[in-house]
Amino acid sequence: MNVLSRWILAIAMAVALAQPLSAQQASSSQSADVVVNMRDVDIADVAQQISRITGRTIILDPAVQGTINVTSATPLSPSGVWQLFVTVLRGQGYAVVRNGRAWRVVPQATAAREPANGSAEGRIVTRLIPLRSLSPEAAARIFRPLVATFGSLEPVTNPNAIVITDYADNVTRIAELARSLDRGGAATEVAGFASISLGEGAAADVAAAIEAIMGGEEGGPRAVADERSNIVLVRGTKAEIAEARRIARTLDKPNGEPTVVRVIRLRYNDAETITDIVGGLIGGEAQANNPVARTLGGGTGGTIGDNRLVSGANPVLETTAAAGGLPTLGNSAAFVDDLRRQAGRQAGLASANEQAPGYSSETMSIQAAPELNAIVIRGTKSEVATIETLINDLDVRRPQVMIEAAIVEITGDQSEQLGIQLGLGGAADFPVNGGGSSFSNLGVSLRQVLGLIGAPAAAIVGEGLSGAVGSRGDFAILIQALSQSTEANLLSTPSITTLDNRPAEIVVGQNVPFRTGSFVSQGVTTTPFTTIERADVGITLRVVPRIHDGDTVRLEVSQEVSSLVGSVAGAADIITNRRSIQTTVLADDGQTIVLGGLISDDQIETRSQVPVLGDIPILGELFKSRRNTKTRRTLFVFLRPTILRDPAAVAEASAEKYGRVREAEGMLVIDRSLLLEPPQARLPAEIDGIY
Repeated sequence: MNVLSRWILAIAMAVALAQPLSAQQASSSQSADVVVNMRDVDIADVAQQISRITGRTIILDPAVQGTINVTSATPLSPSGVWQLFVTVLRGQGYAVVRNGRAWRVVPQATAAREPANGSAEGRIVTRLIPLRSLSPEAAARIFRPLVATFGSLEPVTNPNAIVITDYADNVTRIAELARSLDRGGAATEVAGFASISLGEGAAADVAAAIEAIMGGEEGGPRAVADERSNIVLVRGTKAEIAEARRIARTLDKPNGEPTVVRVIRLRYNDAETITDIVGGLIGGEAQANNPVARTLGGGTGGTIGDNRLVSGANPVLETTAAAGGLPTLGNSAAFVDDLRRQAGRQAGLASANEQAPGYSSETMSIQAAPELNAIVIRGTKSEVATIETLINDLDVRRPQVMIEAAIVEITGDQSEQLGIQLGLGGAADFPVNGGGSSFSNLGVSLRQVLGLIGAPAAAIVGEGLSGAVGSRGDFAILIQALSQSTEANLLSTPSITTLDNRPAEIVVGQNVPFRTGSFVSQGVTTTPFTTIERADVGITLRVVPRIHDGDTVRLEVSQEVSSLVGSVAGAADIITNRRSIQTTVLADDGQTIVLGGLISDDQIETRSQVPVLGDIPILGELFKSRRNTKTRRTLFVFLRPTILRDPAAVAEASAEKYGRVREAEGMLVIDRSLLLEPPQARLPAEIDGIY
């Protein structure tokens, strides 16, 4: 009997569980709470589930694509699920529009053109907001940053109003703020918005400071200034609005020096170099905590990088800052730095990677703008004035140095004798004041050369020839004298002009390939190859001039002369002769010096004989001849630096070089020249018309 009772009970429970659950599910869908947990779910599937839960008909526009990620920690009622669905779609750029008994999901730009039907929940509307005392243009400038990206806000002059298109709830908030500002009332707060009245501080500066500390990220708080009523409008959460009020109270003080922003354009130097110098003097922290650097540097997610009010979109702030008449805000820079530390928003600041140099101290900031070759300074008036004076002192025209060189190679006994004189300049036979004695086989003696350029004949061990040069044409006389020598080979006369303390290089030669390695095939499929490396062969002159006080020029010289040697039996590759000088010398402006003497010996043995007869043993010596030729070459490098301090000196040097070229061209008797006539000074029009 007990077994039969158990079977009957089991069958009854199975029948009860087999009853349809559709009615129960339909009832629970209307009353029971739902926990939402969706990860990468297609919008179409989400809309289908929301339709089952809420009982609403949802139509998706073909342009609606994507997935949804949403999680609710607590159960939601069907109405709460619907609100969550509308909010998530709104964040992805879609809007839900009522169309009769159905709801359409469309892009926000399309929703702005849809007819306004149904309730205001999640709906996009267009509304005309009338104004009394506030001008439509001012209202549009104030409220346009508060409108969604797809919406619009336009001023209307007749009637005096603004037309706004946005979500209905946002339009309602803006309308309340507009009415409050239109009445010129005190501070007002609605859901998500607040207007903060100021007493002493300037609304534009306070709004800029609030955005600098709190704003910048997508969806973050926004602050806009209304300078007519000196009110700051803030949009954000309640906590963000409360923080903005605290910042405004801190900055709304009359004491302290005003903070100004100044842009200084440089004329001669680059902004990065000057910024590094000034930044080192102020002892500021580089880049990371520099508000101006974040403003100009771009960054990623920076709090000031998106602040258009500070970076130049606010013409009122720019004009006032340039005139030096900003209203008193207290020590704004110090307050901003202090508030930034208290707010704990360091993680959201702009990255300092790939930024121009920038520095900030407790009260001021300095940042380079390389694209404009300018420096942006923010600080108190006195600090900015001091830094501006320092920058103007550093931004001066740098002098240039024109370096003329003569590279000459002297061969034969004359080179040996000249080398001995230079090496024994202090000996009894060759006193210092008698250096440059005449050489019998030279076309022009070294003493005569020095006499032609107006320099006292002197040989200085280790330093070369010295002489006070009187005119720019003296170096040409020296070169002419060297070129007239029967045993002198004037290899090159390069000249180059460079800025003070900047390296200069001139290369005259060939780029010759040298074999550095090879691989020979050892199999059928392997391809042999040879590796080649190219190098310059010729004359190379590298100079770094540094101008000191008293028109003394310090020259760091690296000079090299290389040449190819003919084929040599047994050589694996090309052979080059290389002679180089690396030294540092001092020379006065216009002084001609000589850099050492590189002596090399070439010995050539020549053998000749009469064919057949020269091969006869013993007697063949009568038909042979041998000749040993020994050639000694000495390489001298003459340098003359000339300081060009102003445009007039540059023009004079250029005209002189140009004249030499035309003179050389005239000696060739060329009928048609490609060179232009040198520029001629022209009288003013009123004087020229008299003659």
